Amino acid sequence: MDDGTAAGRDRPYTLVVCGSCPGGAREAAMDRLRGAVRGCPHAVMVSTGCLGGLLRCRPGRGLHAVAQPCDRGRRADAPATPLGPIATDADAEKVAAWLRAGLPDDGTLPARLRAAPAPGRVAHLN
Repeated sequence: MDDGTAAGRDRPYTLVVCGSCPGGAREAAMDRLRGAVRGCPHAVMVSTGCLGGLLRCRPGRGLHAVAQPCDRGRRADAPATPLGPIATDADAEKVAAWLRAGLPDDGTLPARLRAAPAPGRVAHLN
């Protein structure tokens, strides 16, 4: 995976991180994600309340977030990627490397770090 070339570093995005759920590895994970966001001149990290309405999460299982690619005017320009649970330092580093690489859709972010949507956001079949 490209770990921070100019093209990756310049890809604007907004990282929205759940600030509600406590957890042991939470602060270490937040620090890694902050470092990745600081490395991109057009990235922003926002801490918010519970993201449970957007993605399937369980308190205490790890940090959850949503990465939204955007243009420099902060308008979304690609689908958002729900992330989590980010439960270990290794998980946080994988997500941080993916952010530094510009959020590529090339399979480098492990499927287990892509959070499932909340049940209310999934289309129901008759």
